[in-house]
Amino acid sequence: MKHEALRKLPQQARSRKRFNQILDMAAQIFEEMGYEATSTELIAERANTSIGSIYRFFPDKAAIVYALAERYAEQMQSLFATYFHFSAVHSPLDKIVGDTIDAFDDFYTKQPGCRVIMLQSLISPEIQEINKRADHMIIEQMDAFFAVRNPKIDAAQRKLAALVSIEIANTLQLWALTQDDKFRRQIIEETKKVIIRYLETMF
Repeated sequence: MKHEALRKLPQQARSRKRFNQILDMAAQIFEEMGYEATSTELIAERANTSIGSIYRFFPDKAAIVYALAERYAEQMQSLFATYFHFSAVHSPLDKIVGDTIDAFDDFYTKQPGCRVIMLQSLISPEIQEINKRADHMIIEQMDAFFAVRNPKIDAAQRKLAALVSIEIANTLQLWALTQDDKFRRQIIEETKKVIIRYLETMF
């Protein structure tokens, strides 16, 4: 999936509303039909807009996916911050990790189109780059959280622990999205165990 940059970022409130309506409808259609079966013409029809309005912002379908990936990445950063917040720094580790992983699983599976976008990341360097930037921010937040939770841990070790934890979670949760719901939940529970056991000796 080759990506071209957005043609025009919306500035006025009316344009931003139209831009977001297009993304919202695209997300729903991706959820219903998958990436390959979705067309810009169908998105325009379902969004009750012209194909010209689509192309005003997006040069192609891949650009719509890219914009959705950006939106989801921002939302995931905010979601992570909800659980790895300094107000929870003395909470039980198993609760923090478990609640965070459950929240991300809910996000991936219940946010329209998110599962499709995440799976597209397997073949899209552009989405991988978006996710990499989001991961960097999340790792920084996790590192800062751990620094308060256990200031005796060496900074390099602390950063490594955050990086390893996020990579484990990303890999297993992405794999889980390719499975049926029952097995997906089993993978999620095992993911919690792996990360908790890895971190509990340090934090």
